[in-house]
Amino acid sequence: MSATATARDGRHDFDFIHGRWQVQNERLKQRLAGSNDWEVFGARDECRPILDGIGNVEEFHTDWGGYEGMALRLYDLAADEWRIYWSSSRSGVLDPAVSGRFGADGVGTFFGHDQHEGRAVLVRFQWRHASANSAHWQQAFSVDEGASWEINWHMWFRRVGDDGRLLHDDAVVELRQYTLQPGQRDVLVELFEREFIETQEAVGMHVIGHFRDLDAPDRFVWLRGFPSMEARRDALQAFYFGPVWQQHREAANATMIDSDNVLLLKLARPDAGVAPATAMRPAPGAMAAAGALCIGVCSLEAPAEQGFAARFEQTLSPVLRELGAQVIARYMTDASENTFPRLPVREGERVFVWLARFADVAALDAHLAALRASSAWKQALATALLEDLAQPPELLRLAPTARSELR
Repeated sequence: MSATATARDGRHDFDFIHGRWQVQNERLKQRLAGSNDWEVFGARDECRPILDGIGNVEEFHTDWGGYEGMALRLYDLAADEWRIYWSSSRSGVLDPAVSGRFGADGVGTFFGHDQHEGRAVLVRFQWRHASANSAHWQQAFSVDEGASWEINWHMWFRRVGDDGRLLHDDAVVELRQYTLQPGQRDVLVELFEREFIETQEAVGMHVIGHFRDLDAPDRFVWLRGFPSMEARRDALQAFYFGPVWQQHREAANATMIDSDNVLLLKLARPDAGVAPATAMRPAPGAMAAAGALCIGVCSLEAPAEQGFAARFEQTLSPVLRELGAQVIARYMTDASENTFPRLPVREGERVFVWLARFADVAALDAHLAALRASSAWKQALATALLEDLAQPPELLRLAPTARSELR
């Protein structure tokens, strides 16, 4: 074995891709023609290790034109590099290999030579995985030996569980409140539920829930989650520069007055997030859900940020539960740098947010009426206002839209 191989053993670099995946493909229809016309289609993918871990085989299945593919990856111990071979049902032969390795930044880059429609091209594969349950592959061609590149294919991988559903990790959550043009909320809801749920989740997000504000007829409220701030950057980059948003952004933006009321949140404690949904997300055309949600937003004095989660559990949460609330999640401000500054967030604020679920709007309203009459709640709030809270909590009365996962 060479000194290079001894110093670095990359045989486990591709372990992240083992398992079962749902894949969103974005494929440039015409390559090396100056085109920006992309087609989007789904696929199912499964990868398993071979040769005691120094290789793997990946099978790719899609209904797109009857296309199926297979990747064979082999790690050359002596050369400390991977060689990747691809074949499809359209050729039945292995394409020329691309070779390379993963860098210190976690990005794997692989090069090889091939032909495209009789034209010699340098091929580049790039792999990255910002979380355990998502990964991204892209292919690019160069006709000038790497001086310039045209990306022609993206594959966005989302890991699926044994039940075939996407696996989510919501360590970072956005609470987004949009003020809309008068009478445009249902227009945005219909567009959002038709075009923006599965396509956001395909590139690494989790669309947790989306709601009509019962006290503001022109407000749309929703939550989405990410495994990390790095994964958030990659997922937002993929979606907002991808073909689906580019196709529908003008229609979406036309409904909005303001979309910058966004709180960036993290878990108040490790077990404080929304539990995984037990039922499948309703299909397009589903009837409106009967449930209701209350989101409480507490603006905190700066010194109270770390201690308020404990106060909430000790003095506020018991009263909420006693008066009929099912408290399902608690979050606090994530003060990390905004990794996607094209979408502003409310910076310089410190908040604590709770989510409570109710069977219906009547149950929610009964709970809020009981809170207003509760001496225990008034006393707990008065103490919190003296020590921790900058102002009384803002309470959002929300009704889930038809396809909201959280309801």
